[in-house]
Amino acid sequence: MKRIYDKDILFDWGQKADLQSVFSSTAIDFFGCLYEKGEFLSQPCEEAEYLQIVVSGTISIYHIREDGTRYSLAQGQGPFLLGDMEFYQPSPSLFFVEALMDTMTLAISLKKYREILKNDTRFLNYLVRNLSRKLISIACLESDNVSLKHRILNHLKYHCENGILIGMEKHAFLLRCSSRRCYVF
Repeated sequence: MKRIYDKDILFDWGQKADLQSVFSSTAIDFFGCLYEKGEFLSQPCEEAEYLQIVVSGTISIYHIREDGTRYSLAQGQGPFLLGDMEFYQPSPSLFFVEALMDTMTLAISLKKYREILKNDTRFLNYLVRNLSRKLISIACLESDNVSLKHRILNHLKYHCENGILIGMEKHAFLLRCSSRRCYVF
């Protein structure tokens, strides 16, 4: 991970992430982080020190079960908020967050700005929207669905522009199957 402090770069990243719609307070200092593909943005047992907003790139959030299998919780692209679950209750992270490609984030110190953010209505609304999206995603992963055929047809109808599936790996993750199984369908 490489930290970025250049004000011009941070301004550009802030524009990409639409920060003016996320924070009311202008008294918050950010720094940038550049992660290479395969680097971890967060790992279990590390205390979450920062809120991070993914500006560009793709991340994977997952957990390793006791039997050693990987349980995927979400994939996200910018803008995507990390550290939201640890915002009110400082605690170690429960999940791995890995960069699936080179990823840029804006980071905010939780220790320094937690109280300011607790009083920032715009930020709290943003936080609720992000947590709601994550809960919906997890609920969909956990629900017993119909056959793969029906899941694919539903996905094509409601989530693919013009009913065309582009980017097999991403869609296979959302359908909870391997990309090979999507091709077979």
